[in-house]
Amino acid sequence: MRVRFTPEALAAVREKRAWWERQREKAPHLFVDELSAIVTKLREGADHERQKYAARSGRVIWRILMPKTRNHVYYRLDEVAAEVEIIVVWNAVAAASPRLG
Repeated sequence: MRVRFTPEALAAVREKRAWWERQREKAPHLFVDELSAIVTKLREGADHERQKYAARSGRVIWRILMPKTRNHVYYRLDEVAAEVEIIVVWNAVAAASPRLG
């Protein structure tokens, strides 16, 4: 499957990556490594631990946890187009939920 990021998701990834590299001296690349592993799972259709999060406009929004960095990757699947659209990457312990439009 092809994986693509929305502009919102790309902005979140850039922000989280920069924060992680500045703040996590002992593992500055952990966020990028963990996100890369999730993208590989999504490409291969090996996202078995995903959770159904919501439905918008008749499409299911899934989320999958990045356990070490404690972020969720929210995404939609389009099996006909063989595409995964990553909507946002969001702190899994945040008090607020992401806006998923």
